[in-house]
Amino acid sequence: MGKIFLNKLEVCAIIGTLPHERTARQRLFIDVELDTPFKAAAQSDDLTDALDYSAIENEVTSVVEKSSFQLLEALLNAVGNAVMAHREVSFCKIRIEKPAASRYGRSVALEAEFSPEGMCE
Repeated sequence: MGKIFLNKLEVCAIIGTLPHERTARQRLFIDVELDTPFKAAAQSDDLTDALDYSAIENEVTSVVEKSSFQLLEALLNAVGNAVMAHREVSFCKIRIEKPAASRYGRSVALEAEFSPEGMCE
């Protein structure tokens, strides 16, 4: 088993509960950690044996851009479920960072782990 990391995907979305957050897109940074088997691809050096992480990156971006959740928790769940729909992924960790949410810090971030059954407790 190996890990693939998609780091700091920059995506804009409607996210938040305040009136101005419902009308203007906000910048988010998303990290995705994927557990997937590497052995076949490592031995064959063939792209068809590897996880298409570009497709996952595009799907994560699409899910976020089309969303309009109020809570980061709900967006986190939607992204995790979309990633876990790829049968080659056995486990993933998603982190969403919202820079505009912190008045004094760099950002507020949420992170959750997902298995094939959904978000882990």
